[in-house]
Amino acid sequence: MISLFKDRSAVSVFWLIIFCFGLHTSSLLHAPEIVISPADGYFYYILQPLKNAQPYFVSLLFILLIFLLAMQLNFMLNALHMFPKQTNTAALAFLLFSALLPQFNVLSTALFACNLFIWILYSACRLYAAPNPKTSIYNFGMLCGFSMLLYYPMLPLIIIALLALVIMRSFKINEWFVLFFGLITPAYFLASYLFITGNLKFLPKPLQIFDIIRLPVPPIMFIITFAVSTLIILWGIFSVQSSGINALIQVRKSWSVFFIAMLLLLPAVFFIKDAYPLVLLLVVLPGAAYTGYAFANSRNILPVIFFWVLLGLSIYNNWFAKY
Repeated sequence: MISLFKDRSAVSVFWLIIFCFGLHTSSLLHAPEIVISPADGYFYYILQPLKNAQPYFVSLLFILLIFLLAMQLNFMLNALHMFPKQTNTAALAFLLFSALLPQFNVLSTALFACNLFIWILYSACRLYAAPNPKTSIYNFGMLCGFSMLLYYPMLPLIIIALLALVIMRSFKINEWFVLFFGLITPAYFLASYLFITGNLKFLPKPLQIFDIIRLPVPPIMFIITFAVSTLIILWGIFSVQSSGINALIQVRKSWSVFFIAMLLLLPAVFFIKDAYPLVLLLVVLPGAAYTGYAFANSRNILPVIFFWVLLGLSIYNNWFAKY
């Protein structure tokens, strides 16, 4: 089955469409819930009109977003030459991971934030050989600052952006100042606008964003699914490391940015309100990139086994498991 996606072709895209609709059949039969709240960030005010949308529109929008995110992730990885050849396995991996849990089958701010996160990763990786580095760094910082305002669980981007600059470029103090100004620009203009219009009450307060979260005890199938997903992503990381000896420096640095981003976004579930479990969708993006690499380049039986394990978990969790 995986061999259908190892080549980047119109046929594999067709099968991705079929696969996406098949995995999310439950979302077609029952419209996904719309999960937005003021604690998510300013996306809440942008997405509020969706509350009045018709159920069939919500179902189609949800599936369209999932498919577009898979294709955007795949495009980014191929454009950055992070795989030895052009494939659609990363898109396949994302579709599998995004269908693992019923909690993911909602139209949420996290789903829209995933689109921003893909372009943040893309921008970070392109800093290595940027023709106009200061412009690229400023735009990268501004995109991160803008994303954090729209979706508060993306606040770890502050650290991710700084580490990405360390990884992708040699130290230059003026570039660090450019990144800093890029990060604060969206917040500066937002605060200025709210001050001028007398609406400073809409500025988020720390207590509205941060808290020490005590996660509920998850069901046994959630624990099993999380453990299996972690194992498969670790397999993907090992595959990248074991075959990355001859990779270009830029590609190795790009994989480092992906790893840092995945690692630093996980703690958001413990200290940012309402981040759990939907912020895990952001973690899925770099995780799917690693898994897609292993799917495309492993020559043994493991890709087939892990594919069917993920597919089986998706079907069971969405149709038979009780949460």
